[in-house]
Amino acid sequence: MTDADTSVDDGGSGPVNQIGPTPFSFLSGFVQDRNTARVIAQVDQLRDQGSTASRLMKWTRDEGQWMSFRLEWTATRMWVLTKPEMQVFAIGPDGIVSVGTSKGMSEEEVDPGDDGPRRRGPIRDLQFIGSHLYVAGMSRQVYRREAPNRWMRQDDGAVLPRGDMTVAGFNSIDGLDENDIYAVGFNGEIWRRSGEKWRKLDSPTNLVLHRVRVIRPDLVFICGQEGVLMRGSGERWRIIEHDATAEDFWGMEWFGDRLYLACDDGLYVLAADDSVNAVDTGLAAEWTTRHLHTNDGVLWSFGPKSIAWTEDGRLWNDVTP
Repeated sequence: MTDADTSVDDGGSGPVNQIGPTPFSFLSGFVQDRNTARVIAQVDQLRDQGSTASRLMKWTRDEGQWMSFRLEWTATRMWVLTKPEMQVFAIGPDGIVSVGTSKGMSEEEVDPGDDGPRRRGPIRDLQFIGSHLYVAGMSRQVYRREAPNRWMRQDDGAVLPRGDMTVAGFNSIDGLDENDIYAVGFNGEIWRRSGEKWRKLDSPTNLVLHRVRVIRPDLVFICGQEGVLMRGSGERWRIIEHDATAEDFWGMEWFGDRLYLACDDGLYVLAADDSVNAVDTGLAAEWTTRHLHTNDGVLWSFGPKSIAWTEDGRLWNDVTP
């Protein structure tokens, strides 16, 4: 993949050298390894003028700066595969997928037909589970990438029939292997796929669920609207009561044997006694967080207007472009 960067005003090439407040808003990010991270961004000024373009931005510790590649459409989630070759995937709500390799960029579409995202609703998550990429979205859609430009449905038993106007869908999907996958979303719904078919589980809430993280087969966390947080697996789920915040938890990651949670009013961590405590990042008061991702011994926070990372959960490094 060729990493070119785009200046704020003209879409040209070169590194991002920004002085003053960031002109970008960040949608989500991905930690490739402890020295490399990527983020999806939009230029505020261009977005306000009606542009749907987004930037796939890359940061390396050695360079200490950001580079980026321009997409002419809005991407919302990304994933990086390093084997058998480097591949950078970014997907938009309508199921368009950008694939970047050493040979250049190409595009795929999850499902261009009437049963796909253009008719059933937007794609909301992208995860690598087992040995395949999975996407999930509204109407409880789930697809798996079987080969280049070949995405196959994996939502038997869960997807809404065409024409069903029920407000339902998956915001997040996760699993340790492809034989046991969880998905969560609207109306507090929790679904599990063991084998080939999905089954709806009893949920202790009807609040919107934004994120699911499978830590072990017997330990799964789910978070979402109004600070709801639960722990469980299989048929058993318990809400973890707390008064730390009533804001929506959008991001969640397991790092250093602790659960980190991100919402618009800050970063939190779940303690051993099940209390939820604010994390003092030591960053500026205007620092923002929302999406979290960890890999290779580092945790990154991607907020609407801020990006930072840590190796120990205590010392945070602001690298906002």
